[in-house]
Amino acid sequence: MMIKKILVPLDGSKLAESAIPYAQELANKFDAQITVARVLQPMLVMSEYGVAFYNQQLEQEQAEAQMYLNTVKGELREFNLEAKAELLTGQPIADAIIDLACEKDVDLIVMSTHGRSGISKWVYGSIANKVLQH
Repeated sequence: MMIKKILVPLDGSKLAESAIPYAQELANKFDAQITVARVLQPMLVMSEYGVAFYNQQLEQEQAEAQMYLNTVKGELREFNLEAKAELLTGQPIADAIIDLACEKDVDLIVMSTHGRSGISKWVYGSIANKVLQH
């Protein structure tokens, strides 16, 4: 099996970051490149007064997310790994991850899951499960 491009979707949580060591190990083994990605979901604004606030809020979230991704990318490079960062805005999140994986010709997606089952999985959904099913 040839793995040259690994995608690691992150949401800023420790749970999502728990996938990073596995991606690192695989990247070392296969001399692969890691792309860390974050998908921001735009808010729906209903009033004309909310548009300016929404744009300001989105810009702030994008700046914070980009700093976060750059930090993770820098940490990966400290381990002599080739790393890239991708910041996406879209909804649903699973579709944005799948689209990025296809666009970048990714060989493997490494991500964590909350491990929900039963009714909570049905109510909350599972981004990881949706990505897996695709």
